[in-house]
Amino acid sequence: MSAHRGLLECISPSLMGSLLDALWPHDPLVERVPGGLLAPALIERLREDGFSGYLLARFSGEERGWLVFYRGRLLEAWRQATYGHLTGTVAYRALQRELNLATISIYRLQPDDLPPLVALTQGSLRMSGVAARGMAAEDLTRLLVQEQFTGALVHEDGLVGRAWFLARGRYLFDALLPEHFAEGVLHLVQAPSQAPLDLLELARQEDETQRSLRLNVIWHAAQEVLKEYMGRGAASALERLQHIYAIDDPPVLEKTLRRWMTESLEPHAAVLFDRLLRPTL
Repeated sequence: MSAHRGLLECISPSLMGSLLDALWPHDPLVERVPGGLLAPALIERLREDGFSGYLLARFSGEERGWLVFYRGRLLEAWRQATYGHLTGTVAYRALQRELNLATISIYRLQPDDLPPLVALTQGSLRMSGVAARGMAAEDLTRLLVQEQFTGALVHEDGLVGRAWFLARGRYLFDALLPEHFAEGVLHLVQAPSQAPLDLLELARQEDETQRSLRLNVIWHAAQEVLKEYMGRGAASALERLQHIYAIDDPPVLEKTLRRWMTESLEPHAAVLFDRLLRPTL
């Protein structure tokens, strides 16, 4: 995940949720469809289709979830929670579990229009909390156009706000600034200079790492049981077991070894195995 966190530490999760909820609803695939009709394979289908755009999930209590795709790659996941928010692979996993509880809208975007949106959560902060009163939109626009700025400008006024997005100095979604801002503060965040990592690939790598770690823990517990019951013969017995039960699924391997210990050693061996796997039992 990017080292930059956009506006995540500058604005409240509820304001971020309202900004995402107010994004320009252009070219919808679906709007306000019960998640149970689309989950659980929805995310994988969007990936396979090379989808570019975003998914907005609306939960009870005004909470929001957001997934951003670029040509099938998942660039960002964000999940508003009661006391904060989740991002990255943690948010992706939460949304993957909970999409069936949400109302889902999915909107297509042109691939070049996505970096300004991602700036909200992964961009570089250019300014934050600058008083908006008296700020001339014409001067600000001239500066951003000359710079060919790509990112987002957010006006925060208490609990409400509005966002404008620019790609290479061009305002997106036909949204222009007001002539002047009366109250509130402004935040300016620039889009990442490099494409964010694919969260789906990162999640798969994390799953593989966790699977390997769990397999190692299971075999270590089995080794300790064999030492208790076989002494010097434990090493060769372990080698035979690993050859016979070359299983890559941790729950299946754990169940298989527990059954073998019960049948080939004694029931207490399986009890010891469980205690080594779960010391708090």
